[in-house]
Amino acid sequence: MTLSGRLQAAWARLRGLPLWLQLSGFGAIVAGFLAFIFFLGFVSGERAVGPAYPFFAKVTNKLENVFFGRKLPPQLESTVYNSALLRLEAKVALVDTGRDPNDTNMLSRNGGGLTSFGENVLLLAYNGKIYASSGPGDVRETAVMGPDNNQTAYQALPDNPDYADYSFHRGYLRYNDLMYVEAPSGPLLVASYTEFNPEGSCYANALAKLPLPVGATSIDEVSASPQDWEVIFRTTPCLEFKKEHLAMEGHMAGGRMVFQAPSSIILTSGDFHLDGMRSAGPGIAQDPDAMYGKTLLVDVETGEGRILSMGHRNMQGIAALKDGTVLVAEHGPRGGDELNIIEDGLNYGWPLESYGTTYSGTPIPGAISFGRHDSFARPVFAWMPSVAVSGMALINGFDESWEGDLLVSALSDLSLFRIRMEGQIPVYSERIEIGSRVRYVHQHTDGRIVLWTDNSELIFLSPLQRVDEGQRFQNWLATADLPRGVKSGVDTAMGRCVECHSFQIGDDDKAPSLAKIFNDPIGETAFAGYSDGLKSRKGNWDRESLTAFLDNPDAFADSYMPASGINDPRVTEALIDYLEYLDRQF
Repeated sequence: MTLSGRLQAAWARLRGLPLWLQLSGFGAIVAGFLAFIFFLGFVSGERAVGPAYPFFAKVTNKLENVFFGRKLPPQLESTVYNSALLRLEAKVALVDTGRDPNDTNMLSRNGGGLTSFGENVLLLAYNGKIYASSGPGDVRETAVMGPDNNQTAYQALPDNPDYADYSFHRGYLRYNDLMYVEAPSGPLLVASYTEFNPEGSCYANALAKLPLPVGATSIDEVSASPQDWEVIFRTTPCLEFKKEHLAMEGHMAGGRMVFQAPSSIILTSGDFHLDGMRSAGPGIAQDPDAMYGKTLLVDVETGEGRILSMGHRNMQGIAALKDGTVLVAEHGPRGGDELNIIEDGLNYGWPLESYGTTYSGTPIPGAISFGRHDSFARPVFAWMPSVAVSGMALINGFDESWEGDLLVSALSDLSLFRIRMEGQIPVYSERIEIGSRVRYVHQHTDGRIVLWTDNSELIFLSPLQRVDEGQRFQNWLATADLPRGVKSGVDTAMGRCVECHSFQIGDDDKAPSLAKIFNDPIGETAFAGYSDGLKSRKGNWDRESLTAFLDNPDAFADSYMPASGINDPRVTEALIDYLEYLDRQF
């Protein structure tokens, strides 16, 4: 049968089915077609080839708005995060930046940076306003506006007929960082941002400084308009808009800063996706005459700047160790997130070399190797798969167990990564799930860790006092009115419990936490590995259900839990007594 005949026969069979099956079949065809278009758009766009490239590029841009439009609800209540060494109390404040609630694209109207001045954390948001907060219940807009990035002129470009062939995203001209600096000339605020140049119809990264009154101890004592800032540095050359994909991809600007006394700022300057995949021509990160895909050294007093290192993509995190070693967290493509130690004059390889691939999984166009990093300066650590690293902070004075560790925030992974450093060597990385796209991580002057998320949350983290759960159980057991043989049996049974179960609230990774399970719904903790039987079981963990479960887990709900090995009903009853006691402690 010919291809045409096969298609006609398939169509006839489809028409003979019930209407709901016809619609579902048609929906599957449409979904498959969209997936195929999305794949072709990625491949065509990453290679910048094919006569249909402009069409596929625009389709991909539209689909990105859909795929990155999964905005998570903000966290409105305080919570507790568990880590290997600490329990973290998280208190949440929402910042009303005036963002359109219908704009759910998580790449849009984000960015910004945090710093500390006096008792307040300062936030420079996407709208150029600076907010101050000392914690939940105290979030206010200050009288200080950030420098002018010519947002109004940029916003008008999509309506300009001269740019009909370009695809603009109105929310991609960003403020990238804010830093309080004690420079030789006095205290300053320094802002990092991407600036549109209306005269040249081009864009660049910029630094501007705002002198603060000598002796001022609070941002509430300061008032400033955008014109009060002095622009001290702009990257060169000023970049022209591109016709491939988006005209300007401001989410690839980098723009994060770290200060080195007496007057130096190390600035990360991203490649704006001028990488040969979403742009024409070679990757700008390998151009020694362009300040993009580079780390830069800028003097805050004179404004003089130079390239420090090259071959980078989008460094969204930067921090300095106590010995002055500078590290950057580099947001790579698929599998290409890196932690790099910056050394003057080194080339880190992008886009000629990376552990990552294109977003469709193919080799990076023009790369000299695939999935290897052999010819240029290697990262000291890389994430596989990518987690979308964003910010980074060195932790000092938070808790002795975290002293000297790095915290790296992540966007798509909705988490923090605590990296233990031994000198300049990362020893291990611990993932701490947050549940929001964490854009920035900062340590406040009072020791608290502050997160800024794409949900407009300021999350203040403090270490909770450690509780020795083993000692708490032993204290309870010593005072329990139980025969000696029963106490011994309870002690043995509890030893089996703690091999899998935690007694910390929310620590449900390996097994459900038993910290507050008494009278809670069955099978409804955050543990992901419940059996179907437990997930479908109704009711709460009361004395009757706990007794039945401990006597025979399989008979209760076809559970994965092995037999408890408890043969004395008095031991079972005592264990349930302890769970009820423990529930009252929280």
